[in-house]
Amino acid sequence: MFILDIIIFLFILGIVVLIHELGHFWAAKLTGTRVDEFSIGFPPRIWQKKKGDTNYTIGAIPLGGYNKIYGMDSEDENSGSDPHSYNVKGPWEKALICVAGVVMNVIFASLVFYIVMFAYNFKAYMPMIMDNYSFKFGHQEQRVLVSYVGENTPAAKAGVKPHDILLSANGKDVYAFSDASNVMNENTGKEVTIKFLDWASKKEVEAKVIPEVTKDSNGKGIMGIGMSEISIIDYSSDAAISGFLHAYNYMDYSLSAMGYMFNKSIAEKSTEPLANSMAGPVGIFAVTKIIVQNGLIEVINLVAVLSLALGLTNLLPIPALDGAKLIFIALESINKKIFNKNIQDKIEMGGFAFLILLAIVLLFKDIIQFKDIIFKL
Repeated sequence: MFILDIIIFLFILGIVVLIHELGHFWAAKLTGTRVDEFSIGFPPRIWQKKKGDTNYTIGAIPLGGYNKIYGMDSEDENSGSDPHSYNVKGPWEKALICVAGVVMNVIFASLVFYIVMFAYNFKAYMPMIMDNYSFKFGHQEQRVLVSYVGENTPAAKAGVKPHDILLSANGKDVYAFSDASNVMNENTGKEVTIKFLDWASKKEVEAKVIPEVTKDSNGKGIMGIGMSEISIIDYSSDAAISGFLHAYNYMDYSLSAMGYMFNKSIAEKSTEPLANSMAGPVGIFAVTKIIVQNGLIEVINLVAVLSLALGLTNLLPIPALDGAKLIFIALESINKKIFNKNIQDKIEMGGFAFLILLAIVLLFKDIIQFKDIIFKL
């Protein structure tokens, strides 16, 4: 199973990287810019084939990919006068080449989301980390997600599992933690009828539980579950464009959550909130291992989510990423002498160093954070 998880992880990562790099590749071809190499994976090369001006390669390290676009590197000879060089292209053509990878990731994710929307009756389920967040599109309903079920607890005996969604208790809709807790506390030792959405089948299930008092419950009746908030977004009224609407909602929420974690880290004077919200390849592998157990549709959803994540990450204004390149293009169009290629190369070298350092930090952080998942065979 561990080997299968690795294969699935590498396959998913390969797809989203391929889509991103194809965006840059097609934009370069569209603008008449030469692409010297198109690679999935990093060297050493294990396969290559030359076609036209481009050398198509597969690298032995399957954790990314790249386009070597003629004129982007300062060592490219005669690139300052060659009409097929990136150097001689106008700002709009350069911007198109840089942003095309992100655009392709978003379009691809939107199309993949249609499969997920159709499978889930045009509903999306979004775990929440921020209170009172409203999605821009779709009808949003707040519910309670079961995050943990204790052994031999009333909930476990009733068939409740992690990831199920609590809908009602004794006929009362459950929208928040307090709704469920109040009903349980009011009916300690009595039979309570609960309805929950089974995560695996997406079908409503009715069951009976008897809330009990334990030594850790402070005298209150409990079912024995951990709870977190989840939003159910209904796109059925806009089914034809639901994939694109959900992609927008997901990106907007992700950026808002990133800002929320950044502000929380500042307020708490700790990097822990922000660090825990970030993951490198090892963290993504751990998430993949969990998602694979939830079925094919969840794996397909993960493909779309990672495609958006790759696109959004590349839009960050960090040197060596696409977002910083767009800034360089804008500055260069204002004053090419000041913001010349040499200055850009030096800044990008610093950006590469930062990204390598970040990758190393995330590697160790993810191994420590997800060790119980990663090494579970």
